[in-house]
Amino acid sequence: MNNLKINEHRLWRHLTELGNIGRDERGVSRVAFTEADMEGRKWFLHKMEQAGLETRMDEVGNVFGITPYESRKRILVGSHLDTVPEGGMFDGALGVVAALECAQTLIERNVKMGYGLEIVGFSNEEGSIFGPGLLGSRYFVEGIGDDEIQVLEPILKRAGLEGFSDSSTGGKFDKDNYVCYLELHVEQGGVLYCNEDDIGVVQGIVAIYSSDIVFEGKPNHAGTTPMDQREDALLGAANMIVLIPKLVAQNGSKGTVGTCGQIRVYPCARNVIPGRAELSVEIRDLDDEVADRVMRETYSHAETIADACRLRVHSGEVSISPPALMDTEIQQIIHNSAVDLGLKVRLMPSGAGHDAAIFAKYLPTGMIFVPSKDGVSHSPEEWTNPQDCANGANVLLKTILKIDRT
Repeated sequence: MNNLKINEHRLWRHLTELGNIGRDERGVSRVAFTEADMEGRKWFLHKMEQAGLETRMDEVGNVFGITPYESRKRILVGSHLDTVPEGGMFDGALGVVAALECAQTLIERNVKMGYGLEIVGFSNEEGSIFGPGLLGSRYFVEGIGDDEIQVLEPILKRAGLEGFSDSSTGGKFDKDNYVCYLELHVEQGGVLYCNEDDIGVVQGIVAIYSSDIVFEGKPNHAGTTPMDQREDALLGAANMIVLIPKLVAQNGSKGTVGTCGQIRVYPCARNVIPGRAELSVEIRDLDDEVADRVMRETYSHAETIADACRLRVHSGEVSISPPALMDTEIQQIIHNSAVDLGLKVRLMPSGAGHDAAIFAKYLPTGMIFVPSKDGVSHSPEEWTNPQDCANGANVLLKTILKIDRT
């Protein structure tokens, strides 16, 4: 079985078929619970049935397929089927289609496994319309609360799903039934592509520290107020924005990133000095202590900027998402599988969230990345070439087989 490989042509054909569902001139739009999304889920159920899997769809649109092996425990493999509006054909879809291809290859070759294999296409990972994201995996593993159910119920009904019964709040996942969770995904960044690496072994999904920093000054006439008498809130925010890259470089790690993605200015008129500027700051790093350190330095420098500009400043935490670390043994298995195939491998963090983050809290979890051309994702220009897709699927297959034999 060392030379067993997936059917590359079938993998690409399935990716193309799924990518044509919800496609128009602006990209691929299978936003969760839309007509196109449900069409994609039904397509995937049909393909799993054709491959010989036992299939089902749950209350929130998660679709599952189980290989017909008698086994008490299963290896769970998958990703998500939904897309962002006007996105590409690889984000999420590659992991789901590759999981199907691995299962179909094992069935066709009559490979006898010690563990069962279960594949899954999760719903609403993106959270593009109904948030927060990672809905499908959260529902399956942890369950969701009554408030979320009340909002979600009519959306599910409009999508043609049965909705919830009194007992269907999710969270029926029993970790004792599973060996691990594996997910293949496009990187959605440019590290692999720019370094001409074939495979990324994901070390973990980064911590995300999100805060708001509000500078308050004094709105005044833009023409009659001398420069040395101004209390310009936007000037404070602008200084903060310019400083973030320096704070990241000085206090972060090699992988730390910082972003100011939103700014709101009041009263927002051409001829009025801004009296209030609200700025979002987000810091990401695989090590939450590093992310916390950079954010604390950001707060400190915000005070310094406010003093220099004759402003008041208020800083507040919006949310903290802890890191989700991948299992080290599975990382090594993925690495060895890629090396066995003669592929160039890189250990790396994931800067984006994934369904794997939910599983990492409960099961040994591993993620495999393949290159995204020019680092582009969530765009019609998103592209991963057929050979890279096949490489990822073959690494996934070898990883499944190695885990089955440990």
